Amino acid sequence: MKNKFWIFAVLIGILLFFPTTGFAQNTGIDLDEEDSFKLRPVRIGVKIGFPNLIGGNLEYVTPLLGKKLALNADYSMLKSDWLLKSQDMEEDTEDQINYTYLDLGFNYYFFKPGKGLYAGISYSTIKAESTLEYMDSVEFIEEKHNSFNVKLGAKLGGLFYFRPEVGYSFNPLPKKYDVLTIYNDGTQETRTDDWSELEGPADLLFQGLMANIGIGFAF
Repeated sequence: MKNKFWIFAVLIGILLFFPTTGFAQNTGIDLDEEDSFKLRPVRIGVKIGFPNLIGGNLEYVTPLLGKKLALNADYSMLKSDWLLKSQDMEEDTEDQINYTYLDLGFNYYFFKPGKGLYAGISYSTIKAESTLEYMDSVEFIEEKHNSFNVKLGAKLGGLFYFRPEVGYSFNPLPKKYDVLTIYNDGTQETRTDDWSELEGPADLLFQGLMANIGIGFAF
């Protein structure tokens, strides 16, 4: 528990200090000049990270709480035939890997209406399905995972914006999942794959870590 706390604290520190200085220096934009930008309540962008992988983001800043409360939605859908080139797959293969992520929630901007540092709460759903065909069998994996989440992020920029974000999932992804195997002779078995021995940075993904970087346009 202490390790999780310090990991989350370090991520928050990086979010607060690195993006606001590094982004401004690299782009030559003085973030203090954001006051001259008009509030654009509709934001459409792309996020890359975990657990969303890569997908779209939509945010709408409402008139509530001094225009500091925003509705937020993230959506990702990835399929195996989008990720693999046609020559990498056999023409008659039935292998399929589908991943869907949906996250709905609210963001509250602390200091300025619809811009700068914000905190968020959300509810997310992950669906992962795979069908893997072998010479003597077919394996099926079907997982669904729901969680409440808290986030901390920053919306930097005006018409074009940059958005770093970190968060914590109160229901982290499980390290164990069931695999159903059906053999050609009609018999079947269910085994449990276990990633409990996983160590290193990848293990953070199973401890509730959420992190992504987004870019987009505001209107």
